[in-house]
Amino acid sequence: MSIKIMIKQFLDPITKLLLPNYIKFDQNRNDRPGALFKAWGHIISNRIRGGYYEFGIYNGESFRESYRIYQDYVTWMDSQSKSPEMWRRKIKWEYNHHFYAFDTFEGMPDNAENEETFAKGTFLSTLEEVKLAGRRKGMLEGEAVRYFKGIFSSIARYNAEEIDILQPAAIVNIDCDLYASASDALEMVKPKLQQGTILMMDDWNCFSADRNKGERRALKEFLEKNLEFEVESYFPYSHTGQAFIVHLKDSAS
Repeated sequence: MSIKIMIKQFLDPITKLLLPNYIKFDQNRNDRPGALFKAWGHIISNRIRGGYYEFGIYNGESFRESYRIYQDYVTWMDSQSKSPEMWRRKIKWEYNHHFYAFDTFEGMPDNAENEETFAKGTFLSTLEEVKLAGRRKGMLEGEAVRYFKGIFSSIARYNAEEIDILQPAAIVNIDCDLYASASDALEMVKPKLQQGTILMMDDWNCFSADRNKGERRALKEFLEKNLEFEVESYFPYSHTGQAFIVHLKDSAS
């Protein structure tokens, strides 16, 4: 172990104790938490309002991680009012981002890909289990934290009025692996997309990155049908993920 790493490991807990309002995070991380940190950095620095939408939350780990990272940013913004740097004093703005989770909470549905990894019933966590884990992390269900249970197309059909009043999309995290599920998620969130929305496709490179399967096929067909949108590659993350920035055609350069 290098001296640099040893010093870092020694100082990290002290830094967190003495500087609770400072975001201590390795911006070079390429895992899911690192991706969420970068995504929220884009949203905060560009003052993009709206909610965090996650489709396919499984046990809620990344949903809770996104909430934690967002709260760290909120704490940091609150700490900047007395900064000697003018831009830091002005960064505090009306933040009120809500969090929306969508899942069957019954495991994976049937899939046309016939992929055993995503067989029906796998990746199962019940809604009650996920809510309990969220409450333990301070995510209290209400207007700002909401859970929607069911197949995405059914949620869109039977909860249309509820979906309609949700916030515009700041970040959309699609982690549902399958073509049909990803396609339904994109269709549901379409009215919520805005200039600068971060679109995270967590399983972008599954199925050997075949453009005719999974999330790649879903996004390709979505853009072909909805010419008002374009996406710009932002960054890859983890083993299979890819983040994009959404552009509205009128705003795209």
